[in-house]
Amino acid sequence: MRLWVKHARQVVRVVSYADPCREYLAGPAQKNCNLAILEEKDGIGLSIIIDRDGLIADIGYDDVMQHKYENQTIEEIIDATGRSVLPGLVDAHTHPVWAGDRVHEFSMKLAGATYMDIYEAGGGIHFTVNHTRNASEDELYGLLRQRLMRMLVNGTVLVEGKSGYGLDAENEIKMLRVLERAKRELPIDISSTFCGAHAVPKNQTAEEATQNVLNEQLPKVMLMQENGELHVDSKY
Repeated sequence: MRLWVKHARQVVRVVSYADPCREYLAGPAQKNCNLAILEEKDGIGLSIIIDRDGLIADIGYDDVMQHKYENQTIEEIIDATGRSVLPGLVDAHTHPVWAGDRVHEFSMKLAGATYMDIYEAGGGIHFTVNHTRNASEDELYGLLRQRLMRMLVNGTVLVEGKSGYGLDAENEIKMLRVLERAKRELPIDISSTFCGAHAVPKNQTAEEATQNVLNEQLPKVMLMQENGELHVDSKY
């Protein structure tokens, strides 16, 4: 076995209303689910056994698991005394690659400024686009790493990450390359999304921006995908 988590105070599982003993949920079953919360009993904690494929093989009280698995070879043991073990979180919509903090815009909003007021004053999405375009891949990766590691510490194990602050082929691809590096180097799962139509760039009409996405950005992203340089889960 790969992993044995021992002595947990609480284990939380997502189960089906109709079949609470079902080992996992998939497809339509995920639309009708509930939480099953196991608590320690009479001072006896809970154990989770993970097999070599990284899947949950067994959950139960420490004494029962000790009897069942004491002769098994376990690669790693984690002492979870006093802790709650719960499913990892999936953050299904993020734009984690960017430069250009816009915290100052909150004071403008609190003073009554609308989004268009902020936009016309040089803020809004194009403030972030300008800073992202000017940032190097290493700078963007450093910022992304900080954000993803904070998310991981708070329980997120899978993040969907969009581009969208480049708005041209060069910079959208730069953002996607940063996500590729994070996939290789960081202990968090990432699903990449190309989002070149996030906004209309300055000095372009909506029609010009649309044609740029269709004729410039998408073909280059798709070619890099075919060459194995990018792994984008949603290209459209």
